Amino acid sequence: MASTIANANPRSVLIVGGGLSGALLALRALEIPGNDVVLIEKGAALGRGVAYGACDHAHLLNVPLFRMEVGLSPSFEDWLRANRPHELVADEGEVKDVFVTRRSFGEYVEAVAERRVEEGRLKRVRGEAVEIGRDGGPYVLLRDGRVLRGERVVLATGNQAPKTPRLKDDGVLDSPIFIPDPWDLHKDRAPSPEQTVLLIGTGLTMVDVALRLHRSGHAGPIVAVSRHGLPPQRHVHGGQWRNVFQNDPPPLRQALKLLRAEAREAAAQGVPWQRVIDAIRPSLANIWISWTLDDRRRFLRHCRTLWDVRRHRMAKPVADQIDALQASGALAIRAGRIASLRRHGAGALVTLRPRGGGEAVAIAADVIINCTGPRSSFDDLNEPAYMRLKERGLMVPDELGLGVKTFGCALIDRYGMPSEWLYAIGPMTRPEWWEITAVPEISAQSHYLAKGLGQPSQTALLRDFVDLGAGI
Repeated sequence: MASTIANANPRSVLIVGGGLSGALLALRALEIPGNDVVLIEKGAALGRGVAYGACDHAHLLNVPLFRMEVGLSPSFEDWLRANRPHELVADEGEVKDVFVTRRSFGEYVEAVAERRVEEGRLKRVRGEAVEIGRDGGPYVLLRDGRVLRGERVVLATGNQAPKTPRLKDDGVLDSPIFIPDPWDLHKDRAPSPEQTVLLIGTGLTMVDVALRLHRSGHAGPIVAVSRHGLPPQRHVHGGQWRNVFQNDPPPLRQALKLLRAEAREAAAQGVPWQRVIDAIRPSLANIWISWTLDDRRRFLRHCRTLWDVRRHRMAKPVADQIDALQASGALAIRAGRIASLRRHGAGALVTLRPRGGGEAVAIAADVIINCTGPRSSFDDLNEPAYMRLKERGLMVPDELGLGVKTFGCALIDRYGMPSEWLYAIGPMTRPEWWEITAVPEISAQSHYLAKGLGQPSQTALLRDFVDLGAGI
């Protein structure tokens, strides 16, 4: 190894990834006296990641203001009052219910993290990790040859780029027609205003891309396609509901039956069904952990889409814009399966088999954008650092393609043992916790992990999740 940077402090923590998960963990760990924290990030900005970095000024958070408080000083609301007071104007409800921009939240976390760097409390290293191991002690090898050593390593690399669909494509997916990463819409690749754009996927990524195209002056047709053809539902204000899963979590079938019954009862009492989903949020991790592998597999196969469109919702202004685009014909959402792609002039011809049967439909598209959402499977992910960890048996992808196996955030090795030095935080721990991509859950996870590095425990983190309270 070329050059080594050693940390003498026995409580040193190397965090690989400086997006939201990594930055929050670093800031939490600094609150514990004696910790020496090194934050490794190849990008220029800290605390942003994809969600809060690759967005424009109009992209709104999917969570209201009060759910975005993560215990930092200053609070997010105070920072907004000092830097973005115009975003705190509430059209309805209270200020705490306002949906502010994603960019502002990213800038807020970055500002707090950069202040710690300037104070000398947080060490920032600009580089890309290509190997992680324990030869002579835990270390992280960077692409430029530097080696960082510490006592603990935490993987906080956030969401991975979307996975390219596997289709009969006639070379379309390897051509400039296809944009594999929706956040890679550079000016030289962006669709021309008059072109027809096909979006694969109808979730929140589709919403972001469709609105981004519209704001940039795109006038051509936009067609979004997914198996179910369901866009995210919208947020609504008002009402309260009980958490029916607060005690012993039921098995899958019973849980779904009870959830439907609660939604019907809430509607009968004039309470939005959204409050039913919000109320059970603190119990989601406990429910997921209690289910058998077969129950989890059944949920993913039969219920995941229906759950996602209700759980991960649109802010009202965003939903209004999507409705307007559909009403005007600028955006069409189709349900079906893409059977094949083939070259057609300068664009592609997409063969769509409609949901529910019927004859196949041909859609001519000039540009195709992958909006299927972040990749979760680590089984065939070929990032160098992760490949070496898998080869050594230190990282084990889960059976359902959701991430990697962990116990209380400690990575589980090929022998089923939780690591004493290698941890993970954020989306890659989804196999253990399921809902671990939103700010409240990541905040709770970072708080737990900062306190308990070296002592993995599911119970402690479950208590933190229970304290989340009602939210989105």
